[in-house]
Amino acid sequence: MNAKVAVLCWEESRPWVSALRQNGYSVPWVEEPKGETYKQIPKVEPDLVLVDLTRRPDQGKAIAIGLAENEALGEIPIVVVGKVSAARGLKGKVKNLVLTNPGDMVTAVKSALSEKD
Repeated sequence: MNAKVAVLCWEESRPWVSALRQNGYSVPWVEEPKGETYKQIPKVEPDLVLVDLTRRPDQGKAIAIGLAENEALGEIPIVVVGKVSAARGLKGKVKNLVLTNPGDMVTAVKSALSEKD
């Protein structure tokens, strides 16, 4: 289970990275969901991208849409973490979208990756 997970999360959400690593995932990319550095994510060839919508959800939504439109990422799952209201408007724009809350984040990642295989 050495799947690579690219994580876009705010500083206060960094324990998510530790939780993923403790569950056997490689986390080759950790960045805050702002700016345009996320466009480099395809270079790390992740198996899944995790986007934090708990703070500044509009920025996270724009990034999730941008990643979904990137052909280099193909059909990889994009897991967004936040309230349902924060993710409004993503369905139909983001293929392989998985919405979860912070407490269920690791479970959602496991499920999304198992459905991918």
